[in-house]
Amino acid sequence: MALGHRARAVIGSIAATAALGALMTGCSIYSPQPAEGAGQAVEVQDELRALLPGELQAESTRITVGTESGYPPFEYTNEAGRIVGFEIDLFDAASDRLGLKYTVRDMAWDTLVGELYASNVDVIAAAMSETPDRLLQADFVDYYNDSDAIMVPAGNPQGIKTLKDLCGRTVAVLVETTQADALAALNAKQCKAKPVKVVEFDTDADALAQVEAGKADAELTQWSTGAYNAKQVGSGDVFEVANTEIINPGPLGFMFLKGDVELVRAYQASLQSLIEDGTYAEILEKHELSIGALDEATVNTLQQ
Repeated sequence: MALGHRARAVIGSIAATAALGALMTGCSIYSPQPAEGAGQAVEVQDELRALLPGELQAESTRITVGTESGYPPFEYTNEAGRIVGFEIDLFDAASDRLGLKYTVRDMAWDTLVGELYASNVDVIAAAMSETPDRLLQADFVDYYNDSDAIMVPAGNPQGIKTLKDLCGRTVAVLVETTQADALAALNAKQCKAKPVKVVEFDTDADALAQVEAGKADAELTQWSTGAYNAKQVGSGDVFEVANTEIINPGPLGFMFLKGDVELVRAYQASLQSLIEDGTYAEILEKHELSIGALDEATVNTLQQ
């Protein structure tokens, strides 16, 4: 159990790339090298480090972070085989400020929450949406606001613009996500007479590949990931985001096991310090994600 064995370093894994334009599939290989962030010059602040649980204040301790590396721009694998991205940079900066080392474990998306609940990882950093169900067993330190994107072939040949336009169509989605839940809710109400055929996949890249192959009319994903893929895949002429209106907005956060109060408070305070000194804004700008910036680091935003 990660929470009971924090002094023991855990060998992480790093995702390998697979072909779908520039997309990363998240197929993992093992490596003794932990993921690295952006290398911002972030100094340890003793008053923040003092907020950590006592057992994490020793120099030799290391926490374990669960992620799924096939989800750019939040997490993806670079040409050197390192897990990088906006969320990795941000978690790296927050951890540096706390003087806390960590190791990344790259795993399948649909296993992440279970691994946290089993205490096999100490925190999830994987563009995790805060939801009422997840809040029953977890606490979130929120770092970003995002919404959903309807991904279609470039040129949008079927003229899809809204969620209701998906009625009667085949839509691909990453398994066990808020986007999958949104499609289920759509079928229960607006598309009840003409339901969406929902096809779920283990990675976002696999879901998007169905659109490129003509096997799905659209993919529903997070807006930031959709916008990134529309710009990066091919020459930016393979996909586009169909919706112009905001769909299903909500907070994303670092996800901790409920009751791990000291670690949650430490990361909240560290993230707040990054917001106040401008480091947070610099990381957002680097990844072209300033649109979803928060003014304040909050815990469990949906309960406030």
